[in-house]
Amino acid sequence: MSVFQKLLALLFLKSTPQDLPYSMALTVQLSFFYVLSGIVVLQTTLAPDDMFAGIVLGLLVQYVFVYAVLAALNKSARFMQTFCAVIGASLIFNLLSWPVFTVLSDETSQDAIKSSMSLLFLLLISWEVLVKAHIFKNALEMKMFGALALSFSLFFISVTLSQLLFPAQAAS
Repeated sequence: MSVFQKLLALLFLKSTPQDLPYSMALTVQLSFFYVLSGIVVLQTTLAPDDMFAGIVLGLLVQYVFVYAVLAALNKSARFMQTFCAVIGASLIFNLLSWPVFTVLSDETSQDAIKSSMSLLFLLLISWEVLVKAHIFKNALEMKMFGALALSFSLFFISVTLSQLLFPAQAAS
């Protein structure tokens, strides 16, 4: 099974971070493609400087959060595969949200379609929170409730920092 297939299985909670190879090269590649996907997806909605900085901030927040949680629970040895799973899932969710952002940024789109896309975007965010909770659950060997708390924490930290550092994004 390829890495891509394992990441797709992760989206359906059928694989775990432990199924991914322990590979610095893979983690760097996924991080690069995460940044690239963010640029492609957000290019129509944000100013280029804010967009790039926001994407890099997202990468950094995920990196620090995963590292801090694993270190706090004495599971640092699992960092590479866990971060690889988190950033791989983020990359795929970036790509899944691309059509949504395209429609939402199109000023000619009807309000009914934009409303549907907003609902779809909320569904994608919820799904991403669930997938990351699944990753934390398996990486930390914890119950799903605690893993959901971690996943929601990661989401809210990312959103809050983004809004604090790039207030123009929050207004759009």
